[in-house]
Amino acid sequence: MLRICLLGACLLAGWLALGSAPAMAQTPPPSLREMAESGDPEAAYAYGYELSFPEEGEPDTVTGRYWLVQAADAGLAPANHMLGVIYRDGFGVDPDIDRARAFFELAWQAADPSAGHDLAELMLYDYDGERDAAIAILETLLSDVELGPLASLTLAETLMFDGDGEVDAARAVTLARDALDRQSDLMRAHYILGIGAAEGLAGPLDPDAARRAWEAGAEAGDTLALIALADSWLDPGWGETDPVEARVLYELAAELGDDDAAQQAAVLADEQANTSDDDVAARRAAWQLRLGWNDMPD
Repeated sequence: MLRICLLGACLLAGWLALGSAPAMAQTPPPSLREMAESGDPEAAYAYGYELSFPEEGEPDTVTGRYWLVQAADAGLAPANHMLGVIYRDGFGVDPDIDRARAFFELAWQAADPSAGHDLAELMLYDYDGERDAAIAILETLLSDVELGPLASLTLAETLMFDGDGEVDAARAVTLARDALDRQSDLMRAHYILGIGAAEGLAGPLDPDAARRAWEAGAEAGDTLALIALADSWLDPGWGETDPVEARVLYELAAELGDDDAAQQAAVLADEQANTSDDDVAARRAAWQLRLGWNDMPD
């Protein structure tokens, strides 16, 4: 009986071993690095990006850039775009605007819309005499599902504020509204809409609508909207003034890094030496809540 049990146990063990043999013999899938080394451009891009921008640990920008170049040399547009970003921002390299532009152009020629937008911004802000070419790129991007809203906002800002070319404020307001309708987190659009309402650029002059637009931008953390709203509370042309509200708004803009707002807030604070600290604190707390700040930014 013991011999039979032992035999049964041996047979069972043998069957389990045979049954598991194919699973044990399976080859594990290749790693991202192995796929990159085998010449897969998509893997080279993913591996280079992973090394350059790891979720944890220190980046290996040299090796990461090497693999991004391999992917770019294979014609992968996102790799050219990412190399442009690296050289534009000086990530692990000295900033090189001309080199960044070359990579952006290669990616844009391969119909990468993100690269097209970055190229247009580079041409607008870092090169002279490129405005018309940049606008042409942005016009092309307006119909893009993903990049269209951002291109619309960039074009609106160019037409509203760019002093190097023809200003078209009415179209800028229309573009800003379109950008916001398509992508609600484009906070800078509120600032342009506020200007449009304040000056009657694309409809009747409407100070209340202007303030509402700037309040929306301010609540999203846009410094320009905060300052415009503060300015309006100091301007008698807007009706009743509120210097305390203006001071609080300037202080918030200063917290976001605007030095001019900090100076203006300091001037108002001196003028309001007899104002109740509780009133100022309550207004700051109310705006802090609207901004979604648990604590003021460092």
